[in-house]
Amino acid sequence: MTGQATEKDWAYCREILPRVSRTFALNIGQLEGNTFRAVLLGYLLFRIADTFEDTLYQDESEKIADLRDFSEIFRGDKDLHSRMELYEPLKFRWKENSHEKELIEKGPTILRCYFDIPGIYRSIMDPLLVEASEGMAEFQRRKLQTNSTVFQLADAQELEDYCYYVAGVVGIMLTKIFCLHESTKKRRTELEACQIQFGLALQMINIVKDFEKDIARGWCYIPRTVTRNCNIELDEIDALSIDQRRSVLQVIIPRVVQYLDATLTYIHALPIGERSIRRFCIIPFVIGYRTLVKIVEMKENKVSREEIASIMNETAAFAKSNRVLELDYLKTRERFLGAAASRPD
Repeated sequence: MTGQATEKDWAYCREILPRVSRTFALNIGQLEGNTFRAVLLGYLLFRIADTFEDTLYQDESEKIADLRDFSEIFRGDKDLHSRMELYEPLKFRWKENSHEKELIEKGPTILRCYFDIPGIYRSIMDPLLVEASEGMAEFQRRKLQTNSTVFQLADAQELEDYCYYVAGVVGIMLTKIFCLHESTKKRRTELEACQIQFGLALQMINIVKDFEKDIARGWCYIPRTVTRNCNIELDEIDALSIDQRRSVLQVIIPRVVQYLDATLTYIHALPIGERSIRRFCIIPFVIGYRTLVKIVEMKENKVSREEIASIMNETAAFAKSNRVLELDYLKTRERFLGAAASRPD
């Protein structure tokens, strides 16, 4: 079926979102109208690319081919039929029982909805999906060339480059979509100055939180320059002592805090009247810096459901006042992240 999107297609897009990301379901659900529909589809399409990159069922050569073929769907101004034909071979490249694999198999449903929104959104997302997919493929090539069981990023610049492709590009997409609103368009320059750091902040928090899982699948995003400075060998990084963990955090956290500071500036630039967009940005920001506190304190590495519920309640006040949000962030930053944040870059 390659025709017009149905309500059943849109219902699937809404229903699959919390299955592939509970956190992003919370903030995407705050958006309204075409902004909601465009960001929903954008997230699902980027999630498909992420799944091709993250799967344990394909080797690097296969992932490179998957990402190359996926990017071709969004290269040039192709019609829906052409994209459907290109997508079809991607659906069943491996067998897996997961929501993420289901999302890949239901890709044609996402594409039908993608053609059910105004073309301006496709003109925004198409080149960014190409850029992200090609960037992910480039890192798969680097791992393939090293022929190593675990591929470790070299330095802070390579870490930032990786985070750009998997998260920074999404920040660019969001700003372009938000600036279709007249009130937000006036703040474009301010937003563009911080749009990439917004994505980098959230991605780096995930990297610090999940580095042991990443190593298990053959990737170490904690750069070699960091582990060397901390006298840590790659084969022991998945079983660090408390002192070793603390030494790694002392190097990584200051950069994350810089990105969080830029994210606060991004949110400040959003007009107060754009409450749904502000809530969308505030929810992952608050979850992010409160998660970082837990990581720094070496407690649980994620916020609880009760804490999420509390954040959702607080978000209404944060959306109405930059000052209220800033006070909460700075209080947290100074109390828990202050020593790290004050370190030179």
